[in-house]
Parts: sequence; C-alpha cells; structure tokens
Amino acid sequence: MGSLVVHFKATYLQMRIYIWSIIIFILLGRLTLFVVSLFIDLSQSKGLSAGNMLITILPLIAIVLPLSYYKRIVHLGASREQYFKGLQFVFAIWAAAIALFNCLWIVFEVNVLRTYTNTVDLIKAFHWDDFGLAGSFLYQIAFYLMAMALLSMLVSGYYRPIGWLLWALLITAIPVGTAIPSLRVHVVSFFKALLFNGSLLAGAGFNLMLYAVFVAGGWFFTRRRTH
Repeated sequence: MGSLVVHFKATYLQMRIYIWSIIIFILLGRLTLFVVSLFIDLSQSKGLSAGNMLITILPLIAIVLPLSYYKRIVHLGASREQYFKGLQFVFAIWAAAIALFNCLWIVFEVNVLRTYTNTVDLIKAFHWDDFGLAGSFLYQIAFYLMAMALLSMLVSGYYRPIGWLLWALLITAIPVGTAIPSLRVHVVSFFKALLFNGSLLAGAGFNLMLYAVFVAGGWFFTRRRTH
C-alpha cells in the first residue's frame, strides 16, 4: 500500500500544474460569466455545470501519465508491472474523488445555486441521480474508470501498428455507425447501455466489464514497451 501512495504522490507532483490550470481556468470562466451577467440577461442560456468541468482532469491524467510518467518511473528502477498497478490505483483515486465531488456539488447546486444559475449537470442529463447519491457515485466511478482505461490503452499503444489500428477504428466507428441506418440502432443501444442504463447493476457492470477489457489491452501494450 505504501508503494501505491508513493505512486499517487509522484503522479500528483507531475500533474499538479495541469490540474491547477484547469481549476483556475474554470474559476476564471465562472467569474467572467458572472460579470457578463451583470450587464446582459443570461437567464435563458445554459452551460455545463462548473462541477462537471473538473471531469476534464481525468482524460488529461489518462493521456499524460502513460506518455511521461512511464519513462520516469521505469528509469528509476520500477518494473512495468509496478508502474501499471500504480497507474490503475491513481486512476481509481481520481475517479472516486471527481465522482464524490460531483455528487456533493449537485446537491449544493440544487439547494443553493439553482435560483441563480441555469446549468446542465451530467448526473441529471444521464439520469444517474435516479439511483440516489450512492448509486450515482458508483455509476460515475465505473464510467470514469472505463474511459480512463480506454484512453490509457490507446496512448500506451501509440508505438505499435495494432495501436494505430485501434485509434483508426475508434475514430471511424461512431461516424460510420451513425451514418449507416442498419448500424445506427446498435450504436444508440450501446451508448444507452453505457450511459443511460435504467439499471445501476447493469450500467455499472457494463462499464466495469469494458474497463477490464481496456485494462487487459493496456497491460498488453505496457509489458512490451521499450521506451
């Protein structure tokens, strides 16, 4: 456990400039919006909840760490397995932290800020709040982990032809799938099961199943990395 904590501290030190840049950017954006609202009526306009904007930290972590942290930690003598386990631990901590913040933020927003702001909250948009506070927390963690594992796998495989193929498939899958009527229904069903699932067990389970697949893919690329 101590080594995992070391991984978290090391990755935070490496990512803190990005993390705080995002936080400052969000605060400046909210301040600008507040100033503009003093002169212009923005009651009919909608924007993404400020709390949800912190989610951008997660894909940034999933992209930056496989590119830079891997080289640093392996050069210091850590094995690929230690790096990979540490990376999954870091992903889990950040996914849980952002999920918890969003669960608490929506309560604050609904009870305190709702009369002053007109925002779209992803938890409500995806109906995760239908599962209650704990259910919403679990669904978010499952989805965030899945998304981070996917990005990490793709970035880890950038140096291999099969990695390029996965990038190409991902980039073309959605536009091609939505353009062909016979495939469109399957694309819609996939995202409905992934994001709008009416069952907490099925929705979180589907996300965690994909997470396991992407973790296996990430390990496939990681154990073969030479740089």
